[in-house]
Amino acid sequence: MELLLFIVIAVAVWMFMSYNKLRRLAEYVKRCRANIAASIKKRHDIAQRLSDIAASYGDHEKLTHITVTEGDLGIAQASAAAADATRVIGNVQMVANRFPELKANATYQQLMVQLEEIENAILQRREAYNEAAQTYNSTRGSLPHLFYSDALGFAEAPYFAVDDSDGEQLASFNTDDGRILRETMGRMASAATTHAQTAASRLKTANDHWAEQRAAENAATAAAPSENPTDSAPPPRS
Repeated sequence: MELLLFIVIAVAVWMFMSYNKLRRLAEYVKRCRANIAASIKKRHDIAQRLSDIAASYGDHEKLTHITVTEGDLGIAQASAAAADATRVIGNVQMVANRFPELKANATYQQLMVQLEEIENAILQRREAYNEAAQTYNSTRGSLPHLFYSDALGFAEAPYFAVDDSDGEQLASFNTDDGRILRETMGRMASAATTHAQTAASRLKTANDHWAEQRAAENAATAAAPSENPTDSAPPPRS
């Protein structure tokens, strides 16, 4: 019995540690992806400012309007913002090639320096994200995590990629482990409660049956005649 209890506790501890490891790796992948989205948002803002400066130098028709993005970027918004920024930056550079005074503009030069820095940051964060995704995917696909990672909602993490047109593809990555774990724990708690109620009901039935038997035995004992014989008197002497 003690050995069985020890095995159950050891398995529970192992499952707890394994789950926490996958959860920690998944959260790191999400954080790296959020860092990329933040850099894309900053690149988008720089592109907007460059477009505003270049608009005063002519060729307005070449400066495609850029969609203003505010707040946190979702997946679709991040992809759209990256595409808009790439297109607008290319248009601004074409205008700058035609207008040397635009290239000499101090604000333009400062923004181009910031743009180069953010481009490098995106590259570094993209590499960090892909490394985090690779570590997470390798862990969830290895033994013993392979047997329960999908069942607990740990989906495979997509990699950050660039398509043939140099468009940045930042795919969505979500895990349902929290919801599934809560539902599983809820079912286990419900089953445990049902088993406890059933056991209590059976115990109460057994106690009632035992009490009835004891009462019947006591009643039968009280109703039976006394079996103790009466001692007869000794005969008189002649």
